[in-house]
Amino acid sequence: MIHRLKTILLPALALCITAACSVKIPSSYTQVDELPHIYPDIAKTTVPVNIAPLNFKLTDAVEKAVLSLECEGIQVLVKGPSFDIPSDGWKDLTSLCRDISARVYVQDGKSWKAYSAFTIHVSPDPIDPYVTYRLIEPGYETWNGIGLYQRCLEDFTQTAIIENSKTGTNCMNCHSFADRNPEKMVFHMRGQNGGTYIIDRDKVEKLNTKTPQTISALVYPQWHPDGRYIAFSVNDISQVFHSTDRNRIEVYDSMSDVVIYDVERHEVMSSPLLMSEDRFETYPSFSHDGMKLYFCTSPARQMPEEFKSVRYSICSIDFDPETATLGAKVDTLYSHGSAVFPRVSPDGRFMMFTETAYGCFPIWHKDAELRMIDLSDGAICDMSCINSPDVDSYHSWSSSSRWVIFSSRREDGLYTRLYISHMDKDGNFTKPFMLPQRDPDFSIGFFKSFNIPEFTRGKVVAQEDAIARCAVGDKGTDIRWKD
Repeated sequence: MIHRLKTILLPALALCITAACSVKIPSSYTQVDELPHIYPDIAKTTVPVNIAPLNFKLTDAVEKAVLSLECEGIQVLVKGPSFDIPSDGWKDLTSLCRDISARVYVQDGKSWKAYSAFTIHVSPDPIDPYVTYRLIEPGYETWNGIGLYQRCLEDFTQTAIIENSKTGTNCMNCHSFADRNPEKMVFHMRGQNGGTYIIDRDKVEKLNTKTPQTISALVYPQWHPDGRYIAFSVNDISQVFHSTDRNRIEVYDSMSDVVIYDVERHEVMSSPLLMSEDRFETYPSFSHDGMKLYFCTSPARQMPEEFKSVRYSICSIDFDPETATLGAKVDTLYSHGSAVFPRVSPDGRFMMFTETAYGCFPIWHKDAELRMIDLSDGAICDMSCINSPDVDSYHSWSSSSRWVIFSSRREDGLYTRLYISHMDKDGNFTKPFMLPQRDPDFSIGFFKSFNIPEFTRGKVVAQEDAIARCAVGDKGTDIRWKD
């Protein structure tokens, strides 16, 4: 239930209209000079103008509570101690205001007290309306209940793109989109009905991607912005489970190369600079204009004995999309620790990546943090605002280059949850907020990890049943090696 106060400006006159409601601010209370204890923590965050309500709850036990959200003559009152902010009231606030004042009132025995107000800043920069992710149990021992899902960020609607209950309970992973276009998507299935699946609007194509020239079937993908090419790694991947190491799981490559797939010709090609026997190459990613291919590379080591000696640098090589040819030299952009997952902002200004002490798979490394380079001058940006004492890892840029979504285990060290942060034109980030959920307790009781968040500019239209029919009934198209 809500109580609203709207100010309507008329010539030489301001009228206040109040809708009577059972939710009211107490008539008398004691002011407390401290902020309330809330979950998720949304105080002093910056949010996009088109985001769903940031519902939250009080973590202290109280009898009754009221939340007041105010700005520009609009007041929305919400009953607590778990605050389900009405969508229409929230949209009024975010569409008209730049700073929303939030104040919580709680009943303490027979009397009331009011906590200090905190501010939620509303950025006029919109966020891409959808994010796609995989939901998976965090142990990786089994493939039980895996699916790819899309979530509308403007409300709380989540829909399945494909769930493995329809394809033989196999593994599915590594989804990517061409320039955040939901009509051009790629992902893999492993095990039963294995293959690489490309979605072009409502058309689904299954590919068999192992060739005699490559180590494996195609693995980690990133689209070229024009939608014709997809860069992949090919990897000999293993995983081990530690009994005493604080990093519970280790995923490593014994061999890996980088290749480029031509969607139109069903051909895959590469260069000796991306397929060297004495190096591990992985995690390719195109530049914003498609003229460079970034990738990660490390001197090859004896695995698994030397897994803690593997250090990846971020490098680049020129790529000509007109002739599908790669350059003759490799440039090193960053070489410190082990740097992976390079992603360039759509405006081409910044490159964000994940750094860990060693290895290529930092999502279980406690020390993993997000880093960023200003590509205009090579400066390393300050990322302390969005990193945490636990794992901060996989990240995706919104189309505007003003929002980033990333996965983090900061809550409990076990489950990856998604966080969003705003970046200004100079590369400064704001305090992250957790992906909004209608129920503030959702993340506490949800026992799956959010994996590989990717922004899209709309909803994937391919039907789940069509993808499942292709997976089960199609033998797949063999791709070929381009000499």
